[in-house]
Amino acid sequence: MRSNQTACRPILNTVNNLVCKDGIWRHATEGQRLEYSDGLHEEAGLRQTLDEADDLSWNSPEFGPPYSSWAQEYHLSTLRANLLRGLKLPGSAQVLEIGAGCGAVTRYLGDTGCRVDAVEGGGTRAGLARERCAGLDQVSIIHANFHQLNLPDHHYDLALFIGVLEYAQRFAPADLSAREAVLQMLRKAMGALSPRGQVIIAIENRLGAKYLTGWPEDHLGTSWPGIAGYPATESVQEGIRTFDRPEWESLFTELDLKCRFFYPLPDYKLPKAVISDSGVDAPGVDSIWGRHVSVNRTPVAPPPVPARFQQNALYRSGLFSACADSFGIVLANTDEALEGVMPYDWIVFEDSTMGVDQGISLTRGASAVRPFPDRGSPGEVVSLPRGEPLFQYWLRCAAASRDRQSFLRLLFEQLSSAIRAGNLSPACALLVDDAGEILTEPFPWPDAKSGGSRGGAYGWADTVLDQFFYLAQADLESLPKMGEWEGKGGVKQGVLDQLKRDLEHQIDSPGRLTFSAIYWASATEEFSEKRKCVMLCPLEGTQSLVFALPESVDSEMSLRFDPSDHDLETSTQTVIVEALRASAGRDESGVDLMPALTGGEIGLTHQLGIVTQGDEVLLEIQGNDPWLVIDLAPFGLPAGIVFERVEVRLRWGVNDSTVKAL
Repeated sequence: MRSNQTACRPILNTVNNLVCKDGIWRHATEGQRLEYSDGLHEEAGLRQTLDEADDLSWNSPEFGPPYSSWAQEYHLSTLRANLLRGLKLPGSAQVLEIGAGCGAVTRYLGDTGCRVDAVEGGGTRAGLARERCAGLDQVSIIHANFHQLNLPDHHYDLALFIGVLEYAQRFAPADLSAREAVLQMLRKAMGALSPRGQVIIAIENRLGAKYLTGWPEDHLGTSWPGIAGYPATESVQEGIRTFDRPEWESLFTELDLKCRFFYPLPDYKLPKAVISDSGVDAPGVDSIWGRHVSVNRTPVAPPPVPARFQQNALYRSGLFSACADSFGIVLANTDEALEGVMPYDWIVFEDSTMGVDQGISLTRGASAVRPFPDRGSPGEVVSLPRGEPLFQYWLRCAAASRDRQSFLRLLFEQLSSAIRAGNLSPACALLVDDAGEILTEPFPWPDAKSGGSRGGAYGWADTVLDQFFYLAQADLESLPKMGEWEGKGGVKQGVLDQLKRDLEHQIDSPGRLTFSAIYWASATEEFSEKRKCVMLCPLEGTQSLVFALPESVDSEMSLRFDPSDHDLETSTQTVIVEALRASAGRDESGVDLMPALTGGEIGLTHQLGIVTQGDEVLLEIQGNDPWLVIDLAPFGLPAGIVFERVEVRLRWGVNDSTVKAL
């Protein structure tokens, strides 16, 4: 147990009789308890994580993925703070947080210098919030029912309802409707604010795009109750409901409040990007919502519908502000109090899980992006190209195509055109114009600054298709005309086969081309197409190939090298391997794998004869699927070492044999 537990005297103590026990403030006389919990097992796991952590800050690397459950991710993820990071909030604000949960947002507020009264109705959760905020002298944790607290008049600068108002009716006094319960809570909070004070709300949208396509409601785990208006039936859990934008605007009109909406993506729970009301039609906005698509937060599988396609259609028709999955809302008594609260049209936050330590943002009314956060330096300013994200375009074409063959032809033509133009940007950054032509200028995603041509042109196309089908698989499977997308008869393989033939015709000597490949697998796995990196290789002269592996390979795995993939015109084809090396990161030395070949320590082989010639090895290719396997374990490599690329140097044309490439 930490010795520096939070026991700061709360502002609320001036109008309530509160006592402190174990760092948590409560009514001197026990009030009504609120029964809300993630379960004993989840809460025990959270407590253990917090007890063992050395760094409790809002962006502590100790609270990163992987997570054992949704509850662990929601209460620990650093993404929680992104809900507030794009807002211009008062410095050193006095904050009233209603429904603090386990303290993720509370910690962020405390770390940024706010004086916080954090109210939490669940006893265990209040204890976890206290643990998370240990050492913050300006944070008070209050275990109480908000409805039973007196609030000081005109004192706080901010009042927060993050993931709270959907439960307003459940925990309100009896006989209040959901609407009346929300009105009562907002009136009470507004009365405690200073003249320029603000209320911040975060909540799901009753008419969110994912709900309109039949995905399960986040709280109830069933489809359509929100779309139906939460009718009073046994199948709808009483006391939980969300609201659409017109309903919110009606509430705020009744309260005579001014509002500004913003839209956290994919939702308010774990925002990776934010779009403000002013940014709904800003440059690049369709790339933002197109990449940060809806996420199912329930254990119930969504129905088989083209949800991504439908979401794109809704947003493209101008319904984003009405159909975003979540709302962020800032309220105040006057428009002046809201002036400048949203200085950005949109923000894409940094993402440590992808190795991105700085995001990008579009300042309100601007046309070029800047880094976010700026960290005191101006940073690079990047212009924004105008175009539709490639995958959105492909989804529209898939739905409108007459048959799978026409869609296959479209994918082939677009990828082939990009390869001919040398436009091998990462798939997420590719845009098309109104005619469907791929633009040469990519969207400046923070994780797309490095080239996207890992594994050469063919490997790049393979990666692009994998990413598209990962995103669109459910949509395509709901369109019977598309048939299978994976496997020998699938759309993906059909596109790759056509690309292979197309690439052959792009070299000066047709037919003198092959594809070399590196596979990798652990001791308990089979080699498969899912762990493969391919390079285009002319069948003449010396060729140096660098296989940039799309995932790291550790020293306990095995590598498989396929020198070629072609049909033989003669009985054999030979090639000399001059070098074979695995490297980690920027390490130029790497590990020399040639001793495995020259020393006869190769594992399995197929359709290969192997002859050692000094420091080189001659491979006699005896069929159209030659390969050899090298086990990395016998090299005695240090534990924890990982490889990110494999470099091979081959010398072809060592005899007069000729081949015909596939």
